[in-house]
Amino acid sequence: MQSLFSKHKRKYPQDSSGSEERDAKHTKHNVSPFLPPTLGFNHSRVSQNRHSYASSSSKSIDRLSQNFTPSLDFSDHRPKSSKLQKIANLISALDDALEEDGMDEVLSLVGDEAFNRCLDLRTSLLKHKSKIDATAIKTPPASQSQPQPKKSHDDFWNLPKTMSPFSLTPWKSSTIPLILPPLPEVLDPTLETSAFVHIGCGRGGPTDLSYERLEWVGDAYVYLISTLLISQTFPSLPPGKCSQMRERLVKNLTLASYSRQYGFDKRVQLPEDFQNVSREQEKTKVMGDVFESYVAAVVLSDPADGVRRVSEWLKDIWGMTLAKEILHEERNGMWLDSPLWRLRGKAEPVQEIMTTKQTVPLNAKEQLLKLLGSRGVQITYRDAAPEKKDPTNKLPLFTVGVFLSGWGEKDKMLGSGRANGKKDAGMKAAEMALANKKMMKMYLDKKRVYDEQMELERAELEKHGGM
Repeated sequence: MQSLFSKHKRKYPQDSSGSEERDAKHTKHNVSPFLPPTLGFNHSRVSQNRHSYASSSSKSIDRLSQNFTPSLDFSDHRPKSSKLQKIANLISALDDALEEDGMDEVLSLVGDEAFNRCLDLRTSLLKHKSKIDATAIKTPPASQSQPQPKKSHDDFWNLPKTMSPFSLTPWKSSTIPLILPPLPEVLDPTLETSAFVHIGCGRGGPTDLSYERLEWVGDAYVYLISTLLISQTFPSLPPGKCSQMRERLVKNLTLASYSRQYGFDKRVQLPEDFQNVSREQEKTKVMGDVFESYVAAVVLSDPADGVRRVSEWLKDIWGMTLAKEILHEERNGMWLDSPLWRLRGKAEPVQEIMTTKQTVPLNAKEQLLKLLGSRGVQITYRDAAPEKKDPTNKLPLFTVGVFLSGWGEKDKMLGSGRANGKKDAGMKAAEMALANKKMMKMYLDKKRVYDEQMELERAELEKHGGM
């Protein structure tokens, strides 16, 4: 529940000098940029009579939330812009009513069910927010006969929503798309054009926009979004493994592949000396940078909703790349209750760092040792082939085998595995051995006979010892 508040939490400037000017603007035009006048819901009245508003709104929340499906299909004769403004006002009213500071009070007054429905309503409406905002900007509501005052950069309604770790949810195999998702729209044409222009194609000015300048911004968002997704989806992975998985997503080879699939290589404008570049590595670097520049263009062109839109897009395309790992995590992973994603604020008491010990499933090596291990039996792991270079990522590629001495065998290789690390290669070797059901049954039968013989000998010794 708290994550929804963090996602939609809005910040207001602390400068009181501009508040009187904004109040005067609102009085002059008789319309609030966030709340419809008919609701009569402003900050001064909230501070004086919050209880009366919350109690009277419980019934209206139920009416609004029952079987509500947001739609932008306008069939009556009223102006489209007026209806869009009303929907925007409704979103803003919900934002104010559900603000985090008053969460406990609203919950106690309206109940969990009505409160959850109101949250669902706001979430559904926000899907259309970018379309609503764009139309409202192009066509002001007819009710506003006077021109709108020019909004300054410090106006609180122009501030973008901050990027929250809870704006994203973990990957799920059921939601990974099967085809490449559509590109998120860049709302500013200058930014969209600049995302594909090399700095050498401009006038040479220090402030010229180019994909190099945008790439520097987009790179930060790419790293942040991939970090949040991996950390939430794979809570049991150590930081080193998380870094390897992130590197797989953000490296130039992966991003350049996405660029070519979206046709960025046909849109990019390069100087003549770049057109004749023959080295594949340099071409890959250019296309990887162009992809990150497009990410920045989406975010910068849409301060209110750009981060969310680009995050959902990256989540989909990265999910296709990590589909195998995500499915494996759902089937065999350890879904631990990590405190990393539920500790926030100062209201809660300090929790113990060491959580309650949980039963963790055995990995492949541990399973193999438990099944075949016994007195005098050895299971070892060592290199089974020379080290090579992985053609996909240019990292070292190791081949490790698992060997058995015992049960009538001497240094018998049960399986082998290849990976960029020896530990992972050994784990794959153990998985290969466990997958050989016929071989495992043979050794398990030998172990069973041995265990029965040892049990008989132990019983015989106890019998004679007791006489």
